[in-house]
Amino acid sequence: MSVQGFLSLQKAGSRSQEWIEMEDYYNRKLWHQLTLALLKYVKTGPHNAGHLSELHKTFVSDFDHRISSLALSSIGLIVADDIPAGERLEFLDNLLKKVSNHPEAKIKIMAKSGSLKIDQGQVEEVQELIKTLEELVNNLGEVTPVHGSFYELSAKYYKVKGDYNSFYRDSLRYLGCIDLEELTSKQKQEHAFHIGLSALLGDKVYNFGELLAHPLLESLKIACPWIVELLLAFNRGDMNKLEQLQPQWSQQPDLARNEVALKQKCALLGLMELTFNRASSSRSIPFSEVAAAVKLPVDEVELLVMKAISLNLVRGSIDECDKVVNLTWVQPRVLDLSQIKEMNKRIIEWAESVEKTVQDVERQIPELLCN
Repeated sequence: MSVQGFLSLQKAGSRSQEWIEMEDYYNRKLWHQLTLALLKYVKTGPHNAGHLSELHKTFVSDFDHRISSLALSSIGLIVADDIPAGERLEFLDNLLKKVSNHPEAKIKIMAKSGSLKIDQGQVEEVQELIKTLEELVNNLGEVTPVHGSFYELSAKYYKVKGDYNSFYRDSLRYLGCIDLEELTSKQKQEHAFHIGLSALLGDKVYNFGELLAHPLLESLKIACPWIVELLLAFNRGDMNKLEQLQPQWSQQPDLARNEVALKQKCALLGLMELTFNRASSSRSIPFSEVAAAVKLPVDEVELLVMKAISLNLVRGSIDECDKVVNLTWVQPRVLDLSQIKEMNKRIIEWAESVEKTVQDVERQIPELLCN
């Protein structure tokens, strides 16, 4: 079909006004205005199956060399979803050749190709692709929306590989690069649920504050409130709440399989919270107090503290003779409101202590001068 024939056919459809404008831009060679109109058109559906692929083949390919590479990649990525599944990678490869001189356009297309390869089970190929993309992304300098495409692919790869720590890290980076309003309610819930799971299951994730403060989590408070409660319990190291919620979380296969690890992680977070809530001058904690806080037998406290020290969650020493833990430092975390209130309380107490010391020194100054 010729371009004019295609345009005539579209002007007879339900979105005729848009096509009349695009035909005018095309005839007058107003490529920028035509590009903006096309982007708006392809983004706002619904479109019949095969329509966008025909639009690209018949219309866009006639002038694709005249529009910006970034706009061409944006149009092409939307069209790709309308291409038959078996032909999508070939379509993206051809599109990539047309934008090879534009780093951001390349990253978007390569990330889409990687996502399709994961869907097709070609996971190992994607590992090398991620390394290539990471180098391209780092060369961009400042963070752009294109970073979101890379982090989305990277998170998808780590999800398939079962790497909870890397999935959690790159998912949060992805969310930091996009506008949440671009996601549907279902997409928000899915992202929030899987990120929440990775936070719980990641053996290197002991900071939940960033996730708990993220607006994405609001989507789960109605759809799946128990996981939000579970995240809050872990953030506080609340073993009682963990046990109270067990009927819910034990129904989730990944959590059920990792029950022992989850309880140990919550105990470690409980030790951190216990340390955080004590003044720096009173962090000599008896084994019995630690055991009560994290609901462990006293004879398992030493092993728990050794684990926490090895993970650099706390610093200090263990006095086996007196059965006391001396902790001098706790790993910094993003704090929730209750933890900030506790910090504020401690600062006030510290200020009062300093003021009292100053007053004592002032009272003793005359005596010191006389002597």
